[in-house]
Amino acid sequence: MELQLKNIGMIKKANVKIDGLTVIAGENDTGKSTVGKALYLKLNFLYGYANELKDFDKSKEMSAEKKKKIKKLMALPRLLFANQISQNGNISLLREKEKYAFDIENNIMKPNESYNNISSLSDELSLIMIETPLVWNFTDFFRDIAQIESQMRIELDYPYLMKDLNFKLHIKSASSGLDIKEKVTSLMGGEFKKDEMGRYYFDKQGQRIELVNTATGIKYFAIFQVLSQNNYLNKDTVLVLDEPEVHLHPKWQLEIAKIIVTLVKNGVKIVVNSHSPYMIEALQRYSELEKVNSDFYLAKDGSIKKENDSNAETLEKIFEKLAEPFDVFEEMNSQSMEKLING
Repeated sequence: MELQLKNIGMIKKANVKIDGLTVIAGENDTGKSTVGKALYLKLNFLYGYANELKDFDKSKEMSAEKKKKIKKLMALPRLLFANQISQNGNISLLREKEKYAFDIENNIMKPNESYNNISSLSDELSLIMIETPLVWNFTDFFRDIAQIESQMRIELDYPYLMKDLNFKLHIKSASSGLDIKEKVTSLMGGEFKKDEMGRYYFDKQGQRIELVNTATGIKYFAIFQVLSQNNYLNKDTVLVLDEPEVHLHPKWQLEIAKIIVTLVKNGVKIVVNSHSPYMIEALQRYSELEKVNSDFYLAKDGSIKKENDSNAETLEKIFEKLAEPFDVFEEMNSQSMEKLING
C-alpha cells in the first residue's frame, strides 16, 4: 500500500510505500513523525468508522450513537496534531487497487465517495506507534484517568498515541501474534512482569526493579516483549517506530534493527523514522541479508522521497546528510592545525 500526503503538517508532498520495511531518515523537524501520525489517522478513519463513513452525508438520519462516533472521528486530527494538521491538504491511501482519500479543510476531515468501496478490503490493519519508552512512566496516570472517565462518563484529552500504546501493553489481543519474548528478554537480562495488583516491574534475574528505576533502553525493549506477549505483532499490524535510537547505545541499535527485520520477515509492516547512521545502516544490511522488502526515504525541504526511485541513491544522500557533523569536525581540525603552524 502507499500513503500519499499533500500539505500535511510541514510536509508539502510525500508518497511513501508501506510494504515490509519503510525507513524515513532526516534531520529533526523535517516531518518524519508526521507520516506515522497521518497513517494512524488514516487507518483509524478507514477501519474504525467503516459503517459511519458510508452514511457520512446522511447525518440527519443518523442515530445519536452514530453522531457521537462521527464527532469523535472528526476530533482525531485535533488529538493527533493539536489542530495544526493542515488548512488545505489531503491524505490518501492506496490499497488493493482502491484509493481512499479525504481532504483537510481548516483541520477538519472531509471524506469523499471513495469510501463507498470500503467493504471490498480483504483485511483490517491496525497501527501501533511507539513515540517514547517513557509510556511506562505513565501507566498509573492512564489507569487513574480511565477510572475518572468511567465514573464521570466523560472523555478527557491527553496524549492519544501514548494512551493507545498503554492500552495494548495492558490488554491482550484475541488474535495470535509472533513470539519474540525469548529473544528480547535475553537482551534485557530479565523481563517485565505484572504483580498481583496488575502493575509492571522489571524482574532482573529474580530481583524486582520498579519502573521508575529501570533504564530507559530496557523499557524500549520491554515494549516489544509485552506487545509480543499480548499478540499485537502479526501480519495485520503496522508498527511505527519514531526515532528508536534515541535511548539506545549504538550496540543496542543494531540489536533492535535485527528484531525489526525479523518482524518484517514474518509479515509485520514497520515504519522507522531515524537520524542515526548506525540504525539506518543496520536496517539496510540486515534487510539485505534476510532478503526482506525495504524502502528508504529522505525527509528534506518539505518532501519525503526517494532519489530516482532507488534505495542505493537515496541511502547515499542520507549518509551524506548525516555525515555533515564530521565535516564540521574536519573544519575544526583544519583551523587547529592552521593555528599550530602559524604559532
